Amino acid sequence: MKKLLLLAFIAIATLACSEKKSYTVSGTVEEEDLNGQKVYLKTKVNTTFESIDSTVVADKKFKFVGKVDTAEIYYIFFANKRNGYPFIADNAVIDINIGKDEYSVGGTELNSNLSQFRKERNEIIKKFDDIFNRSKAEQNGTLTQEFQDSLFAEFEKEYKNSGIEFFKENINNKAGELLLQTVTSRMETNEIEELLALATEETLNKDVFKETAENVQIAKTVAVGQYFVDLEMPDTQGKNVKLSDYAGKGKYVLVDFWASWCGPCREEIPTLIEVYKKYKNKNFEIVGVSFDREHEKWLNGIKELNLTWPQMSDIKFWQSEGARLYNVRAIPHTVLIDPQGIIIEKNLRGQELKNRLAELLK
Repeated sequence: MKKLLLLAFIAIATLACSEKKSYTVSGTVEEEDLNGQKVYLKTKVNTTFESIDSTVVADKKFKFVGKVDTAEIYYIFFANKRNGYPFIADNAVIDINIGKDEYSVGGTELNSNLSQFRKERNEIIKKFDDIFNRSKAEQNGTLTQEFQDSLFAEFEKEYKNSGIEFFKENINNKAGELLLQTVTSRMETNEIEELLALATEETLNKDVFKETAENVQIAKTVAVGQYFVDLEMPDTQGKNVKLSDYAGKGKYVLVDFWASWCGPCREEIPTLIEVYKKYKNKNFEIVGVSFDREHEKWLNGIKELNLTWPQMSDIKFWQSEGARLYNVRAIPHTVLIDPQGIIIEKNLRGQELKNRLAELLK
């Protein structure tokens, strides 16, 4: 009898423990206008987000309760906001605070580490913004193009290195999976290969890691020293044109991957206009490949920015053939092709671009 009672107690205790294995996502928001808005809990399947649950923000709070078999990457989306807020869903109490410009997640070690990482990266951005704005405000002649290019290069180095260090520590967990594409978008092919060498076989079999490994192989086909890969897309008139209509025809060709919605791309446009005016009659051409997703906005951007060089776009956003074939993970992105069709430089911007063209087109 005692044995039966003991077994029954163990069964009840086991059942009670299993019932506790669930997650509770307790969210707070700082923006008043989110009150009354629908909020969604979603997961990403391939390139689309699928809804798991939904509720409504009340008194600047919301809550989701559920279970996961293993840790998963979930996202919080609001009905009136385009971007989602990723976190690691595990069977625990997870606290999410969403501010106007930043958000933080706590309750588990991985989520806390991710929040600290985001905070440190935001501090890097703020540091360099402060340097730029202080120099701009002083108006003492220090805000030269050379200074801006040097500042940008220093920022890129520090920002990239912070990602690499965090990623090395988290490559084989969900934090690494979540950050993989973000971190590697700023890395060279050899750097990515070195990171992937740290991953376990189980990690490398995940779809996002398989995709990254495939992108590394694609990147090798468009590396400096390789013959350019052809692209075919509609121009502004809807006529199909090819990159080979311009590249490999005896001119230096700068392929500019951009989009009308891209702020940094717009900031780089004055430099492109300057070099185009200077060299367009001296064996030089620019070809714009846009990652726009709306045809009219693409055309309006060209007109507004006064872009006079050839343009092409398949209006497929990040699913563009240009992104796939040239492994473009961030824009603006440039590829410089010599008169024989060989890629000789990548990602030249600002003064670096001016200096290189001055050397080539004397």
